[in-house]
Amino acid sequence: MDAFTLNELLIAFGVVLLAGLVHGTFGIGFPMVATPVLAAFSDVKTAILLTLAPNIAVNIWSLLHGGQWLDSVRAHWPVAVWMLGGSVIGTWLLSQMDPNPFRLLLALTLALYLLSHHLRQINWQWVRNHPRRSGIGFGLLGGFLGGTVNVGGPPLLIYFMELRLAPVVWVQALNLCFLVGKTAQVSTFAILGLLSAPLLLWSIPIGVVALIGLRSGMWLRAHIPAQRYIHWLRALLWGLCALLLLQFLREFVAASS
Repeated sequence: MDAFTLNELLIAFGVVLLAGLVHGTFGIGFPMVATPVLAAFSDVKTAILLTLAPNIAVNIWSLLHGGQWLDSVRAHWPVAVWMLGGSVIGTWLLSQMDPNPFRLLLALTLALYLLSHHLRQINWQWVRNHPRRSGIGFGLLGGFLGGTVNVGGPPLLIYFMELRLAPVVWVQALNLCFLVGKTAQVSTFAILGLLSAPLLLWSIPIGVVALIGLRSGMWLRAHIPAQRYIHWLRALLWGLCALLLLQFLREFVAASS
């Protein structure tokens, strides 16, 4: 990819502002909003490349927010390491394959997140009994999904919540994993020669807009009932699931004909 169109850039600015707003309100959610919206107008690979810098900026800010973040890093760095491995594998696959199937994977990943409260009815006691070993599987899966569709949050969210961590701790742990995964993704894209000059040029202003949205979301967290905002977010994500499925089917039919 040598350049981005004006429409892609304008959409990217608006999307990262919205995604930063969501992430600031809930502590997570940036890639779950940004990637499917951008992928709906381009493809998954373009969406991931445009949001690399904003993702990293948002993850660093969220990790450092809340205090005692070093304790969270010391306790949960092994999961982040496994996240790194899964991210490298997923990013390499993304660079080698047709991006359209990843629309379907992204839709299924979002559906997994939206239906995760049903999964909580399953007995997850083994996660708390064996946090290190279970962290390997959840970390690899989260990294793989993060590398391929930029949404590694659902499995990691289930893992950290099942450990019964305090909210500020699991938000920091999640963002630590996201940060490590994004760093691995950037490095892999650089080695594969996919980080173009236009991408590096536009990453700074796009990242600044994401942080503006993040700070606005933190303000909203204190002024808008969270439950109402959750309903809005879930409705948006279900709509994006449907849109991505339709786009996948359209491209699949076109390629088959």
